[in-house]
Amino acid sequence: MKLRNLKFLALPATLTLNLALCGSMALGAATAPAEGPGAPKNAASGSQIAQVEGFDWGPGVTKTIISLDRAVTADSVQAAKFSVNEHKQTYDYAAYGQLSKNAPYTHTGGRTLRTITDAYTCDENGSPAGGSSSHIALELKCTPEEGSCFYYSLGTSQNSWCSYYNLDVALEDNCTLTAQDGSEISQLAVNPSIDWNESLMPDLAGFDLTGTFESLDGDKMTYASYVPTNAGPNHKRPLVIWLHGAGEGGRDPRIVLLGNKVTALAKPEFQNTMGGAYILAPQVPDFWMTYDETGSWADNPGTDSVHLKGLKELIDTYVAANPGIDTNRIIIGGCSNGGYMTMNMILNYPDYFAAAYPICEAYRDSSITDEQLLSIKELPVWFVYANNDDTVAPGAHAATTVLRLKAINANMRASIFSDVHDTTGLYKAGDGSDYQYSGHWSWIYFFNNQCRNNRLTMWSWMSQRSR
Repeated sequence: MKLRNLKFLALPATLTLNLALCGSMALGAATAPAEGPGAPKNAASGSQIAQVEGFDWGPGVTKTIISLDRAVTADSVQAAKFSVNEHKQTYDYAAYGQLSKNAPYTHTGGRTLRTITDAYTCDENGSPAGGSSSHIALELKCTPEEGSCFYYSLGTSQNSWCSYYNLDVALEDNCTLTAQDGSEISQLAVNPSIDWNESLMPDLAGFDLTGTFESLDGDKMTYASYVPTNAGPNHKRPLVIWLHGAGEGGRDPRIVLLGNKVTALAKPEFQNTMGGAYILAPQVPDFWMTYDETGSWADNPGTDSVHLKGLKELIDTYVAANPGIDTNRIIIGGCSNGGYMTMNMILNYPDYFAAAYPICEAYRDSSITDEQLLSIKELPVWFVYANNDDTVAPGAHAATTVLRLKAINANMRASIFSDVHDTTGLYKAGDGSDYQYSGHWSWIYFFNNQCRNNRLTMWSWMSQRSR
C-alpha cells in the first residue's frame, strides 16, 4: 500500500570544491584507469564497501570506505580532492505510467554527483585512523533526494535493494594523494560496484535477521527480532510487534527494519522508556492484505488475511521460545498494510494483546461490525494518521473507525496530523519551509516519538500497558 518518495529522482546541489587546491571539477562519471601491468605508475587501485544508515525516508549510503593497494598519508586526504558519482538502478515512473497493463518495463539508470562532507584515513570499518592508512573514508550527504539505495517498483509494489549500485570514485583534476613512501597518486582505479551483503549497516546492530517460520498450514515468513539485555525468566519484559507496509514485503528482514525506521525500537530512547522490550518484526513475501489464493490484496474489502492464523502461530511460537517475555504485555502495531493486519489481529484475538497501535491503517471501516468494535472496546488502541493521506483515505478507514469507537466510549486514543513533514530541521523545501513527505507516511511521527495525547507520549503509554 505504501509508495516510495518519487522525489528520489531529483538531482542534488553540486559540491563546492576548493578550486585553488585541485583545479576544475570533473562533472562526468569518473573513468578509472586500467589495472595491471599497463596501469600508470601514479595510479592506486582498490575496492570499496558502503555504509548504509536508516532515515525517516528510508535507507541511504552515508559513507564509502575505500581500500587501496598502498597506504596514503592522513594530511593528503581532503574531501575537496575527490568526486563520487552514483550510478544506480532507478524507476522511470512516467514511462511506466504510459505502458499498457501487461507491457514489460525496463528500469533506467540514474546518475547523481554525490555531495562529499568529509574525508579521512580510516581502518577497514571506517573509523578514523589518525595517521597513514590504506583505507580512506568518504562521508556522503544523505537527504530524501540524495543517496537512497532502495528501488521501489510500481509493478511489484515492493522495495528492493538497487540491483546495481555503483560509486565511481575519482580524484579531481590536478589533485593528488601522497603515498606513505612519499610518491604521488594522481589517479584512482577503485572498483565502483557496491555489494549490499558486504555493506556496513550499523543501525541493525543487536537484531537477529535470520528468523524463519513455517506455520502448520504452510504459511512461510521471515522475521527480525531483538532481545533486550535485561530480560530473562526472572525479569519479564514486554514484546512489541511491528508489522510492515506493502513496500517492505519479501524475504529480507533488513528491508523491514530500514524501509521504515523500525531500528528506533532498539535504540536507547525507546528501550529505556519501555524498561527493555523484545522486538518482533515479521515479514511476508507478499502482502498482509492478501485475502485469497490468487494473491488479491489491493482491493481487500475487509476480509481476513490469508496470513492471519500463520502470524498468530508465529507470535505464539516466539513467545514460547523466549520465557523472558511478559505474556500480559504483548503490544502489536504497524503501518498501512501492517495497520490493516493490526486491526485484523485484534478483531480476531481481542483478549490476547495488551495494546495496539495501528498507523495509517488500511482496514475498511465499512466491513467492521458493531459487535467487533464492542469486542475491542476495552483494549487500549492508539491510532495514527494524517488527514492528507492520499494512499489510504482516512475517511474510509481510521477516521471513521475512531469516531465509532469514541461513540461507545472505547479505550482509544488518536494522533491526527494535518500532513507529514520533516521535524528534524535537516530537510527543507525550495522556499525554506519544512520538507513535505507523502501524507501516508505518518509512521515517521511514531518512530520519532512525536505522537502525543496531552502530555503523554505514545511510547510512555505503551510502557504502561498490561492486560
